[in-house]
Amino acid sequence: MSGLVNPKDSPEESAYALLIELVRAQRVPVYSGGNITALLSIYDQAVQHFKKEDEERN
Repeated sequence: MSGLVNPKDSPEESAYALLIELVRAQRVPVYSGGNITALLSIYDQAVQHFKKEDEERN
């Protein structure tokens, strides 16, 4: 990652950084035809995970 992001402080930015790193590491399928629904789903799941994790700690 280019910069460390704390998921507690910014779950959306953390999910974005995670998705970018997964794409860079070629850990997600290559999408053709502009269908990025699965990528958006990964992002949404990561945001929910980071928010849930933060709520459980409080």
